[in-house]
Amino acid sequence: MKKTILLLFAFMAALTGMAQVQLPYQEINYNVHYHWGIIDVMIAHGKVTLSTNGNQFNGTLDGNSIPWDGRVFCVSDTLQATMSPGSPVSHETVTYENGWYLKPKTTVYRSGSFDPTNPANYKNIKGQGTLNADANTMEAVTVTADMLGMFYYYHEIDFESMSPGQQITIPITVEGGINQQVVVTYNGKSTYNASGVTYPTYSTTFEYSYNGAMSGYPVQAEVATSSRIPVLLSASLPVGKVEMIYDGE
Repeated sequence: MKKTILLLFAFMAALTGMAQVQLPYQEINYNVHYHWGIIDVMIAHGKVTLSTNGNQFNGTLDGNSIPWDGRVFCVSDTLQATMSPGSPVSHETVTYENGWYLKPKTTVYRSGSFDPTNPANYKNIKGQGTLNADANTMEAVTVTADMLGMFYYYHEIDFESMSPGQQITIPITVEGGINQQVVVTYNGKSTYNASGVTYPTYSTTFEYSYNGAMSGYPVQAEVATSSRIPVLLSASLPVGKVEMIYDGE
């Protein structure tokens, strides 16, 4: 079950020069929906913050599930990266990335007595903390942190000059000099209704690599043409379909 919850959030994360797109600080709210057969429920909330400072892009994601089976599953991710200019983007160097996984009891979480800084209460992708979390869980946390970079790329990629089916592969150097990549596919123009508002969108799919191989988690994203904010992030998983839906301004 904990792997399932983490995957839900996961589809909710340069060499020289300045980032081509300058973004003011903004907060973007999402609701997370789960579909399996006739089951269609909202199971979590998430908030993405993003900004640029010179050549540095900063993104964070904080998400909490609606209390589930006596637990509240939490994900907190941070990505700081330098994007090198290119057409549409040539390289990403991750200068800091960390994803945190927490699983407090519902009663403790609601009481305000939960201490997220206690190593017994968390596990992060830097190997800190002693909370029991398997490799699949931490992979989901890592992909969540990686995904935050897409919130920058969607402001920079020139979709108007692309043809449906065209792909972009963006190389990424993460901490420790490990090489990864994200493959972005442009599917064409579309529309999507989020929270009662219909947005003209660029329909896209992206997939990150993990430990030298593609993660196997392709994510569909509908990106508003005006704001370049993803209004839908969706993935079909063995446990069902998960959607992270934009919750308004």
